[in-house]
Amino acid sequence: MTSQHARFFERLKTFPVIAGLRDAVGVEAAIQQGVGVLFIIGGDIFALQDSVAKVHAQGRLILAHVDLIKGVGRDEAGVRFLAKHVGIDGIMTTRANLISPAKREGLIAVQRLFLLDSESLVAGLPTVEKAAPDALELLPGVIVPTVAQDLAQRGKLPPLIAGGLIRTRAQVDAILASGAVGVSTSEQSLWGYTRAEAPGSPAPPKAVRTPSSIAGPRPAGVGRTERKTR
Repeated sequence: MTSQHARFFERLKTFPVIAGLRDAVGVEAAIQQGVGVLFIIGGDIFALQDSVAKVHAQGRLILAHVDLIKGVGRDEAGVRFLAKHVGIDGIMTTRANLISPAKREGLIAVQRLFLLDSESLVAGLPTVEKAAPDALELLPGVIVPTVAQDLAQRGKLPPLIAGGLIRTRAQVDAILASGAVGVSTSEQSLWGYTRAEAPGSPAPPKAVRTPSSIAGPRPAGVGRTERKTR
């Protein structure tokens, strides 16, 4: 595993929500909210170059959906171009044949799998196992808790990311509790989510309050034995 791959999973340990962007408009907002990883799933090659510069300047990671970026070939040459001339950290793709070329270039390779029904799950997982991506993104992500047990039985799948139709913190909680390492969403209200917010995370220690700190400073003369007035 390269240092880039290690950074990817290390970021998700603290900031499991990935900003999923259809264009470059939301890049700065995602950075400001503390997102550690950005998925670009639209736009063109020129906008992508600008986004890469902004994201890397803030020490974040950016992956591009090679199937959907205009101006880039959906083939091995396109992957090489993104790696060597654009400087992305990784790709997402539904094309299993692009996973190996991406990994050879040192990119983080995320394979996307759409689940329309049980048959698409059964048919799709063997292609994922053969391609061996660094991570698997399941769409729509809201279905992940439902199929988590089926996925666990496979035993050979890469780390799981959920994407699509995720709009609430309760959904993020349920997805992470089912074993996913990350959640990709365009919902800006979720971009600041951290692992510390997940159910079961230890609460921060409370300050110990002594009687004196509760009552405040003792007024002068209090505590002395006073003589009764007859």
